[in-house]
Amino acid sequence: MYFSIILPVYNAEKFLRDCLESIDAQTYKNYEVIAVNDGSTDSSKSILEEYAKKNNRIRIFNCENHGVTSARKRGIANSNGEYLLLIDADDTVNPELLSHVKETVEKFPDIDLVRFKAYIVNDKEDEDHELYNTTATPFNALISGVEAINAWTKSNKRFELFWLYAVKREKMSLMESCPDLRTAGDYGFIPVLVANCENIVMIDYVGYNYTMDNKSSLSHEIGHDAARRKAQNFLKAYNYLMDQIKMVEEKKQVSFDEFHQDWRRRLKKRYKFLDDDLKLELKEDFDQAFQKA
Repeated sequence: MYFSIILPVYNAEKFLRDCLESIDAQTYKNYEVIAVNDGSTDSSKSILEEYAKKNNRIRIFNCENHGVTSARKRGIANSNGEYLLLIDADDTVNPELLSHVKETVEKFPDIDLVRFKAYIVNDKEDEDHELYNTTATPFNALISGVEAINAWTKSNKRFELFWLYAVKREKMSLMESCPDLRTAGDYGFIPVLVANCENIVMIDYVGYNYTMDNKSSLSHEIGHDAARRKAQNFLKAYNYLMDQIKMVEEKKQVSFDEFHQDWRRRLKKRYKFLDDDLKLELKEDFDQAFQKA
C-alpha cells in the first residue's frame, strides 16, 4: 500500500524540521511526501531541499504564494498514493500512524476514510484537551458518512480538519470544486468529504500532534485587515459548504438538521465578534449567508 503525505509549506522554518523528522520516523516506509512550498520567504525552501537530499521520498514543488488550499490541490494533483494524508508543516505525526492506517485499510478493504486521534501541543489548561477526538462513534467499526456527520456534530467536537484523516484517493477529486481559500478551507471542505463517503472507520490511535501556538499561521493574524480577510474567507467556505451539503441531502434523501443548526451558531458567533466597522461593511454578506443555512 502506497501513501502520499501532502505537505503545504509557507514560512514554516520554526517547525518544519520537526515535522519532516516525524515523517521520516514512520515505521511503515512505503510513502511519498509531496511538499508544496507556497512562496515562502524564510528558510523553508532550503530546509526542504536539505531533507530531500537525505530522504528520496520527498518531492518538492515550488510556486508563488496562492494560499494553503491551492497548495493542497497542487500536492494532490502531483501525488501517486492510494491513500492521502494532508498535514500542516507546523505539526508532527507519530511513528506508527501509517502502519495503523495500513492495518485498518487491510481489515476494511472498501474504506474511504480513516479518522485517527490528535494531541494538542501547548494547549491552555482551561481548554478542551480532547477537542479533536470523539467517542460518538465506535472505534474499528464501519460507519457511513451520513452517520458520521450526525454523530460527530452532536458530540460538540471538532472534526472538520484535513489532518485528522487518511483519505482514499478517489474521494479527493471532490476538492476540485472547492474555492481557493487562504483560511477556513477545512471548514468548507471536510464536512463535504465526510458526507460523501460511504465507508469510514475511526481508530483509537493518536496519530497527529497539533501545535496551538504558531503565531506565524495565517489563522493567527491580527488587525482590522486580517479580520476582514478571515471573515470573507469564512463566508466563502460557509457558502460553499451549505451548497454542497444540500446537494448531498438531496442525493441521499437525508436531512442534517443539527449540522445546519450548528453552523448557523458558528456564523452568528463569527459575526458577533467582528468590530463595528466590519459588521456594517459585511452585514449584507452575512445576511445572505444566513439564508443558506
